[in-house]
Amino acid sequence: MSDAKQLSDARALRTEAWAQVRGDVERLRDGLDDKSIGQRIKERATDEVVDAIDTARDVAGENKTVIGLTVAALVGWLFRRPIGELVQDMLDR
Repeated sequence: MSDAKQLSDARALRTEAWAQVRGDVERLRDGLDDKSIGQRIKERATDEVVDAIDTARDVAGENKTVIGLTVAALVGWLFRRPIGELVQDMLDR
């Protein structure tokens, strides 16, 4: 293959590649005209939060006993001193 033919082929490939890049950039600009990046991030974050809430609601519905016992344990731990004092007073009587 001659140098002129190689150069011609390389230019054709370059031109085709530039056309694809320009098309990609144009599609990106059109997409950003519809919604900005900030709006896209906000929308995705909102969707993720809604999904997390739905999942938490499903898990809570399926595990009411576990959640109830966990809450009771936390309340017991938070009020351990008053409960301990109350038990001690009852035992001292």
